[in-house]
Amino acid sequence: MIKPLAPTDLLNVTLRWADNDIQTVGRLGYVNRVAHFEYADDIRSSNIEISPVRHRFSVGSATIRPFDVALFEGLHGVFHDSLPDSWGRLLTDRRARELGIEPATLTPLDRLAWVGDRGIGALCYEPGVNVWNEKQSALDLDLLASDARNVLEGNVSDVVAELGHLGGSPGGARPKAMVAIDADDGAIYGSAEFDPKYQHCLVKFRGTDDPTDAANIEKAYANMAEAAGVRVPVTRLIADYKGNQYFVSQRFDRVGKKRLHAHSASGLLYADFRLPSLDYRDLITLTRAITHDRREVSAMFALAVFNVLAHNRDDHARQFTFLMTRNGQWQLAPAYDLTFSPGPGGEHSTSVLGRGKQITNSHLMALGKSADLDDTESKRIIERTAAAVADWERFARNCDVGRASRSRIGSALASSQKI
Repeated sequence: MIKPLAPTDLLNVTLRWADNDIQTVGRLGYVNRVAHFEYADDIRSSNIEISPVRHRFSVGSATIRPFDVALFEGLHGVFHDSLPDSWGRLLTDRRARELGIEPATLTPLDRLAWVGDRGIGALCYEPGVNVWNEKQSALDLDLLASDARNVLEGNVSDVVAELGHLGGSPGGARPKAMVAIDADDGAIYGSAEFDPKYQHCLVKFRGTDDPTDAANIEKAYANMAEAAGVRVPVTRLIADYKGNQYFVSQRFDRVGKKRLHAHSASGLLYADFRLPSLDYRDLITLTRAITHDRREVSAMFALAVFNVLAHNRDDHARQFTFLMTRNGQWQLAPAYDLTFSPGPGGEHSTSVLGRGKQITNSHLMALGKSADLDDTESKRIIERTAAAVADWERFARNCDVGRASRSRIGSALASSQKI
C-alpha cells in the first residue's frame, strides 16, 4: 500500500553552488493560492540578486509576493522557472496518479518539493520529496525512447518513476532526459553525481508529431547557429544499437562540479510563455539591464536575427535564459531548442518591433539600433547569419537530415531570404 504524502506547507530555498557551498536564500510558503517568500538575512546583505528585475531585495521588505499573482499559479517567477512544463509536468501528473494523488490537488510547493535538488540551475528546495526511481546501471536509449513514446501516447507504463528522475525537471514539449555520459567508454547513466569524469547532458527523444530525423535537424540547426555566431552549447548526435539517433546538448547550468543560477526571461519579466508576450526589444532591454555588458546585448541581437532568418518561430519567453555566477554576474545562456518551426500562421512568438511575420532586414537593422549597436555591427551580424542560413543544405547533409526535410526546410529558408 502506498503511504500518503503530506502536503508541503513551507520550503527552505537554497542556492547550491557546489556540494560544499550552499547559500541560504529564504523560506517559501503558499497561502490562499498565493506564494509568499521571505529572504534570509545573509543573502540580503550579499550582492546576490536571484531575480533582479521584479524582486530586488536590496530595497524594500524582506517578505515579497509574486509580481503578478494571476500568472504561474500564484508563484514567484524565479521559483516557477524550477518547475517543468509539458513533458516534465506530464510525468509529474502521471506519477501523482500512481501514488493515488489527484494532480489538481498538488500545489506549486508540492511540485517544487518533488524537484528538490534536481532542477535546472542552482536553486534547491528542502525538504525534498523523492517520488522517483534512480537507475544505477547504464541506460538504454532505445528503451527510454520507447518508454517515452508510451507515456506520450497515454499507454500504461511502469517506468514513469524512472523517466521522472531523468527528465522531470527540464521544460519543453519533447521528451528529454538529464544524463551523465562517461568520457572514457561513452556509457550513459542517470546519476545526479557531478563528477569531472562525466559530461552532463540533456538527451532529447522524438515527440509523437516529430519527423524521424528531428534529432538530425536540431543538430544541423545548432551547427548553423554556431556558424552564424550564435552562442550555443556543445552538441552531438548519439546513435543507439539500432541506429536511431538522439540529439544531445551539454548542460550549460553546470561547470564541472559547480552550478550556475538559471532564470528565464519568462520568470524575470513575468511574461506568459504560453502566449506571444514579448518583443525582442524587451529581451534586449532586459539583457542590458541585468548584464551591463554590451557583448551580451550583441549576443541577444544575434540570436534574434538567427531565429528570424532560420524560421525558429517557437521563440517564446521560456526559450531565453540567463545565468548567474557565484559572484552575482549575469550573462545570456547558450541558445537552445533551435530548430525549424514555421509558427502558427507564420508568426513568431516573440515579435520584432511589433511585427510577428514578414520581418525584413530593415526591421532587423532597426532592432539593432534599439540595442545601441552601430549599423556596421548590425549589418555584419545579419550578413553572417544570412550566409550561414543560405548554407542549410550543407549543414543538413553533414547531419544526415533526410531528403524530404532538407527540401522542405530549404524551400522555406530560401523564401525568407527574398523578403
